[in-house]
Amino acid sequence: MPQSKFKRPAGFEGIQSDPEESYRAGYQHGVRVMLRHLEGEKHLDLERLTKWVNGDLTSWRHDTQAEPIPPAP
Repeated sequence: MPQSKFKRPAGFEGIQSDPEESYRAGYQHGVRVMLRHLEGEKHLDLERLTKWVNGDLTSWRHDTQAEPIPPAP
């Protein structure tokens, strides 16, 4: 797999040569991160979480110059 156009270290994509496999690995990772966040929330605010996903997280996903670490909710 060629180096990503996003700001990532060389080899960040791992050994997955199949785009579908890479997509699924990222999806699984995202779900795990979200579950950790939800488990840590004492007062779950779905409206705030929805705004974060639709705003900051979406902007980060499409920003090729963004750091690999996503913005905090």
